[in-house]
Amino acid sequence: MTKKNKRSSKGAIRGTSVGALRAERAIGAVTKGFVDWCEQAQDFPADTALLLLEPVKAVAGLYFESTPSADVTSFEPIPFGHAFSQLMEGVEGQDEEELDFIFESVHLYIEFLADTGAWTGPEEHLLAVHALFHAESEESGMPQIIAPELTPAQELEGLAGTELARRMEALLRWLGTGKDVTSTGALRLKDIEGAAAAIGVRAKGVKPSAKYQPEALLAGEPAPDVAVRSVKSMHEEPKLALFWAALEVAGLMDVGATRAWPTPWADSFLEQPDLEGLEVLREFTAAFVALSMQTGEVWDPALIEAASVKTAILVAATTDTPPQMESIDTLLTVGVGPLEDKLTGEVVRADLEYLAELGVVTLGARVEVPPALVACMAVALADAFNDENDDEDDFDPFEASTARAATLKPNPKAPILQLKISIKQASPPIWRRLLVRSDLSLGQLHRIIQASFEWLDYHLHEFRVGGYPGTVYGVAGAGNHFEDPPLDEAATAIGDLLAAERDTIAYTYDFGDDWEHSIAVEKVLPADASVPAVRCTGGRGRGPAEDSGGVWGWSGIVEAVNNPAHEEHLEYRDWLGMVPGEHLDPKEFIKDDLNEDLIRLF
Repeated sequence: MTKKNKRSSKGAIRGTSVGALRAERAIGAVTKGFVDWCEQAQDFPADTALLLLEPVKAVAGLYFESTPSADVTSFEPIPFGHAFSQLMEGVEGQDEEELDFIFESVHLYIEFLADTGAWTGPEEHLLAVHALFHAESEESGMPQIIAPELTPAQELEGLAGTELARRMEALLRWLGTGKDVTSTGALRLKDIEGAAAAIGVRAKGVKPSAKYQPEALLAGEPAPDVAVRSVKSMHEEPKLALFWAALEVAGLMDVGATRAWPTPWADSFLEQPDLEGLEVLREFTAAFVALSMQTGEVWDPALIEAASVKTAILVAATTDTPPQMESIDTLLTVGVGPLEDKLTGEVVRADLEYLAELGVVTLGARVEVPPALVACMAVALADAFNDENDDEDDFDPFEASTARAATLKPNPKAPILQLKISIKQASPPIWRRLLVRSDLSLGQLHRIIQASFEWLDYHLHEFRVGGYPGTVYGVAGAGNHFEDPPLDEAATAIGDLLAAERDTIAYTYDFGDDWEHSIAVEKVLPADASVPAVRCTGGRGRGPAEDSGGVWGWSGIVEAVNNPAHEEHLEYRDWLGMVPGEHLDPKEFIKDDLNEDLIRLF
């Protein structure tokens, strides 16, 4: 526990209404004991101890708003974790010092209750509350979750019996000796359908540059129970992306520049599951659960809140007193529980249902983690908690390896930039007009551009300021033999480079086809927290197909597919997945379709 100097607390930690009044009274009853303990055990003066109680009052007030309790010596883990998250998220400007002060103050109070025997609730709840603070044991760095004592045979039987294990093995067997991947480690479109089928998902990859057609059934084929989703990238099917990432994190798959293949460990498991099964299933299950708790992009507060609530539920579900489903339903219902965004509850429910489908949790009167999976859950929670403080590059399962998740914190008060992004030398012109929050990173802007022009992120890219030689931004550690490695795009805000009208930078994608883009600031608009982080207001021109040979190659393809007399007419129509009678209009652009894609990203 880092000791704090006396400091003033800010308005963000003040409670409200009836809950705050109940908290004031309840804290008053334990104030003397807390002050005495701080003086004797922590060497804090009384005035500092009283100051430390201010955030405790605030979190208690929020807690009382969602529960009938008026007791500050025992907390239900899930509503307590949610109240604490609300308090932290309410700090103005996300002041790091203030956040640190709140975190340590509330955690110190929980330590006081445990150390003095003042905690009046179940021991399991105390352990779960500690875990919510990312508490770690000195030896293992694990959240304080106690796994039941099982024999290796019992644990193996429990892990192998899950649907998660069955689908993991099916995906490994589908992988076979290896599959082709893009330069970013994603499956090629042609392989998405087979991989998805292995994990029980109906999805297929489609080329984005051809107009989408309704899914058509073959004559006489019965309608499937679930429709096949058409996706433009493996990452548009989150379940497949999650399984794929977990294979790599668990050490069961290696991904190279052009191909992914099973590791020798995975091969041994498939050949002799009785010998390798327990360790393989432990590693994969822990990796899968840890990755499932990540949010990917962090720009939507509802998703951040959902991750926090889900983590609290999973922690509580590993204890001897797992949470009741009725209380979770209350928590997740807007207007009844403390949640303010309907999306939060929908995301948490959907994620819990998927984990239940895979056998990771059971949903009945209570939410419980099967005994054989508790140890894996503890590892997963530890991994999720430790990722934030890891000095090494984090692996992001929902980003390609050349598009690492941004490290910048969102700032809803950041100005909005009106950008015009154009593909140079394209004829007819191809451009997009976007309103983008200036605190987004260049890494995020890369993803925005990929979506805007229907690229698939198959190839490398860079941002360049000042022309050649200029300053280059890209994926940290990337580069070539002729230039120094680029500066980290994930740690650079768009507004750092594009701050005023007429500022420009260049973006190049695919150093073979050389798709050069000009990015120019047309306007700088005031912040507006009520609008999405990015949206499209206009544009022109269909996004060129991947690997189509640059602007001149694409122009030739458009001519070929629209001219029945062209010698490569049928070849290119088949390559683009076009249906008979379909015309490719190079000038076509549908703004609403792009905005739907951007909403999914951010």
